[in-house]
Amino acid sequence: MRAKVFTTAALWTLLLLGVPAHPSSASAAETKCDRACLNALVDQYLAAMVAHDPSRLPLAKTVKFTEDGVPLKLGDGLWATASGLGTYKLYFAEPEAGTAGVFALVQENGNPAILGLRLKIAKHQITEIETLVARKETTSLFKPEGLTEPRPAFLDTVPASDRPPRREMIAIVSKYFDGIEQGNGDIVPFDKECVRIENGMQTCPSSASSALGALSCQAQLSTKIFTYIQSVSPRRFLIVDSERGLVLAIVRFNHPATAQTVEVPGRGKMTMGKYSTWPNSTEIAELFKVKDHKILEVSAVIVTQPYRAPTGWE
Repeated sequence: MRAKVFTTAALWTLLLLGVPAHPSSASAAETKCDRACLNALVDQYLAAMVAHDPSRLPLAKTVKFTEDGVPLKLGDGLWATASGLGTYKLYFAEPEAGTAGVFALVQENGNPAILGLRLKIAKHQITEIETLVARKETTSLFKPEGLTEPRPAFLDTVPASDRPPRREMIAIVSKYFDGIEQGNGDIVPFDKECVRIENGMQTCPSSASSALGALSCQAQLSTKIFTYIQSVSPRRFLIVDSERGLVLAIVRFNHPATAQTVEVPGRGKMTMGKYSTWPNSTEIAELFKVKDHKILEVSAVIVTQPYRAPTGWE
């Protein structure tokens, strides 16, 4: 379409009438949804869910919704059983891409559950909704009482001069999944103070009775105790919150159960644990804090699924 060209007289006329000389620029500004706007839509989603009323949301006609990898209609799944919200909410957003999400504590028929939510927004309408719901019945790691308030690192703003490019942030996080597959923590750019929390439970370093529990995140991977996770595929890097140094990855860990023991360097043969005993997968929404080009914190919502179950977003 040919751009409109205005004479000087025409421009003065437009200004006197209060009409912008560049309507396309004004339109773009009106449709932009910044961080506050995105977080408000996340809160609106949570409130509508607890009210069991999808009509309260600005939904695109083609909106797609999944829970635990299964395409559903809004109103089904947690929408039908949510009975309240907890105080824990960890927000993340990428305004440039129109994406936002939250890890939140919710009540389901009076029982605690942990929700991982991702929204895609276009022209102030919700076009994609992806959720994972960790319940006591669907995972062996479940400590909702461990989620009281977001850890400060996730809320810290990264100075503009210290923000790596989006592609670098994704590359740093992808190394984490490479390290799991290879049983090699040395290839992962971990901060020495790295902490990982999964479904509310701190798993590295942890106070677990296991001899490996107290090890750092890097040292745990190098024991090869997690090599029952044969592959981390697919890997989807859906939100890069450069302002806070956060990356949301939604991935699938695949456990074929072809081995139950592993030779741990310096410790001998050890059992790899529950998920190595039958073919299964876990779908995980994992949020990473990257600081100084290193992984400082990891928070995850994890749901057990059938082996290589679809994610709903293939």
